[in-house]
Amino acid sequence: MTAIDPLVPVGEAADADIHSDLDSLRRVWRLAGPLRGKVARGVAFRFLQSISLGLAFGGVIWTVTGLAEGRTMDVGWAWQLTGLMAASLCGQLLFGYLAAHDSWLASFELAGDLRLSILDHLRRLPMGFHLSRHRGDTVTALTSDMQMLETFLSDALGRIAQAFALPLVAVLWFLSRDWAVGLAMLASMAAALPVFMWSSRRLARLGVVRQDLQAAAGARMIEFVQGIATIRAFNRLAKGEESFRAALEAFRDLSIRMVARLSLPMALFGATVMAGVPIVLVVSGLRHGAGAIDMATLIAALVLVFAVYSPLLGLSQVMELVRMADASLTRMDRILTARPLPAVVRPAEPQGFALRFEAVDFSYRADRPVLSSVGFEVPERSMTAIVGPSGSGKSTILNLIARFWDVSGGAISIGGADIRTMSEERLASLITVVFQDVYLFAGTIFDNIAFGRSGASREEVEAAARAAQAHTFISALPDGYDTRVGEGGATLSGGERQRISIARAILKDAPIVLLDEATAAIDPTNELAIQKALARLVAEKTLVVVAHKLSTIRAADQILVLDGGRIVERGNHDQLLEGEGLYHRLWQSRSHAAGWRIK
Repeated sequence: MTAIDPLVPVGEAADADIHSDLDSLRRVWRLAGPLRGKVARGVAFRFLQSISLGLAFGGVIWTVTGLAEGRTMDVGWAWQLTGLMAASLCGQLLFGYLAAHDSWLASFELAGDLRLSILDHLRRLPMGFHLSRHRGDTVTALTSDMQMLETFLSDALGRIAQAFALPLVAVLWFLSRDWAVGLAMLASMAAALPVFMWSSRRLARLGVVRQDLQAAAGARMIEFVQGIATIRAFNRLAKGEESFRAALEAFRDLSIRMVARLSLPMALFGATVMAGVPIVLVVSGLRHGAGAIDMATLIAALVLVFAVYSPLLGLSQVMELVRMADASLTRMDRILTARPLPAVVRPAEPQGFALRFEAVDFSYRADRPVLSSVGFEVPERSMTAIVGPSGSGKSTILNLIARFWDVSGGAISIGGADIRTMSEERLASLITVVFQDVYLFAGTIFDNIAFGRSGASREEVEAAARAAQAHTFISALPDGYDTRVGEGGATLSGGERQRISIARAILKDAPIVLLDEATAAIDPTNELAIQKALARLVAEKTLVVVAHKLSTIRAADQILVLDGGRIVERGNHDQLLEGEGLYHRLWQSRSHAAGWRIK
């Protein structure tokens, strides 16, 4: 199921997303893996906590029965009763603590392990998976959905055990005393079971949709906050809030709809369960009148009847937690079951660092090809530039080399080895990508540069910064290399962010450099510094550069001209100008644009 846009009417969940309550419990049990022992102990301790409460009821029954039979309360009896009540209290406290300890620890450990598993799986998925989802969808899966699962493991699972413990023991005891009273207690429970299952299934149909809408609202919130500068600049605060409000209203409306649709089933479930109270009282009275049960059994039935049915009413409250946890698991399954890029069984090792495209086809959607029969070679330690109109497939070529996507047809090789036969780690070690849109992590400048190579020393980081023409402006900052850059590098200028990203790439020192024109949106002062930094970065490297400013690629060993996903021209700068083809027209257009002035 794809994520749901809050502006589109919401339907029911797909049948594939709906599971029975037993299936939901099985899914959680399988997911627990090595933590099953803690989960089981937590449930068992909740069961024993409920049994400990039963000791108190036993003490009350013992006392009332004894007094009804004419016994006089003496000191010995009083001490015995006090000991029984103390044992009940201590048992509840002890088993409650042990249950909370194991349940909470299991829930936190499981959620932590699951988050790491999801993150590890996310990094192996093709970029198309990420681009096809709401921005808030994955965030919600790792936060709200995970919190729902934690709540289920730490609280709801134990409450289910508590709900059944005392009624189960009481029913078994009454069955041993008198089959009619025992069956009377079971009658309403059996009648309430299908009502419970029906109610739960109705909730399941809305649970996944509700969680999807919550993710959609999160996506709109992220979009609003990230775009606040643009929204304010164009005085569109009302418009920016509109989509966020619509997402919240869709989430609210569905939540209200869930409550409305569940009110009748839950009331019916509660009424069916509590119908057992008069049934048990009538049957017990008739059986006592017929001499089938003694006074002690009758009194026990009168005392325990509410203790048997009241915990079962709590299941209606737990039902929502079970279903929301199941919906959260379904949303996590969408990530965990998404196909990663095919794994390599026997990794190939490249012989050199030359690049080769062989009749490569690629499309993001089956009906819209982006590249068609693209073939070229990039000799080792040479520079190949790729130019062409917007949408011709230039950046797609860089993404395919880095294997952000796999080709639809043909092959890409490095040093004679198909990149699909190379291990993910080995391929990543061979390639450095410098994009036009730089992303810095919310940490220090040192952290962001050191990200290029694990275990890099401060001297190595500073050397990379000097080579990237960044050391001077970094040293001028109050905290130097320990200056925090903010989320995405928000505290730095575009040119400063770009030089830090180049320093990171220099520190990595990969033999292949993919460069998505880094100076396209940089002012002339920064452009000169960045060009010097890039010269250090690409020295003795195999370089593929997507060019927007044609003046930056005049020295390229070869220039590939793309149009409509095909290579229509190739050669060096002088050869392509003489050809008077698309490259010549692009060059003329850039030359005219360079002289444009506002009059």
